[in-house]
Amino acid sequence: MSTPKRKNLESSVSLPKLSIDPHHFFNNFKLIIAHSPDEKKRAFLLRHQVFNEELNYNIGDKTSSTLEKDSHDQHSILCLLQHRESGIDAGCLRVVVIDQNIKGFPQILPLEEYCSNSLNNSDFHPKNMAKNTICEVSRLAVHPSFRKKNKPTLDTSNLHTHNQVLNNDAQNQSIISLSLFLAATALVGLAQRRHVFAMLEPRFNRLLKASGLHFRQVGDIINYCGNRAAYYIDQKKAVENLPQQLIPLYTHIEKELVIQTSSEKNAKPPLIKV
Repeated sequence: MSTPKRKNLESSVSLPKLSIDPHHFFNNFKLIIAHSPDEKKRAFLLRHQVFNEELNYNIGDKTSSTLEKDSHDQHSILCLLQHRESGIDAGCLRVVVIDQNIKGFPQILPLEEYCSNSLNNSDFHPKNMAKNTICEVSRLAVHPSFRKKNKPTLDTSNLHTHNQVLNNDAQNQSIISLSLFLAATALVGLAQRRHVFAMLEPRFNRLLKASGLHFRQVGDIINYCGNRAAYYIDQKKAVENLPQQLIPLYTHIEKELVIQTSSEKNAKPPLIKV
């Protein structure tokens, strides 16, 4: 898919080396695995607001004028990050998995469907990996209220970092973006899909690397909602190599998600029920 040059949401994201107290973080935010139709609709609504209304990406299946979704959402794990005080969904993402036991769902990842010609590393190509071990992280969106100036933002007085207190929009967005990527890392592990792909802006990948998430570029840069390339990371190695200052937050995030997945009695294996 080719799109004209435009403002890119990811280009403004900053992920400094934060040391966030997980208890303070979860006093302000709540992670929600979107199981119900209403929860999924909230994720689709936020995605439409960010990707189509704000960034003019014009993506999705066009079945709704207010919701951004596609066929891959039928076999994806959707996750919301809700700001407790305001009730606003501050961010969302999805993890696309392939369930070969369910007929009628695409048996390829979105980047294979839209960007297959750009994949240039046969050693890290999803077609050469077992389908029950691969996934794709995509559709990460942050609500405008948590990243734009002159918009109502969260009270960050209790979100203490190492030697500082967060109190501006860039730092709000840093916390939300970083926590969503950590949530994706935990979800991938719980779903037992260690081989993770994502279409990332190269600059955004450098920011993730600075925060301890080391993706490997496995595709050429193409114009896909801005300049992006395919990247790969091994989830198990990512967790093993997390910076020390992020481990408490990651551990807390993982525990929160385990509680939600364990409550889904009929999910076999975990999280594949979508």
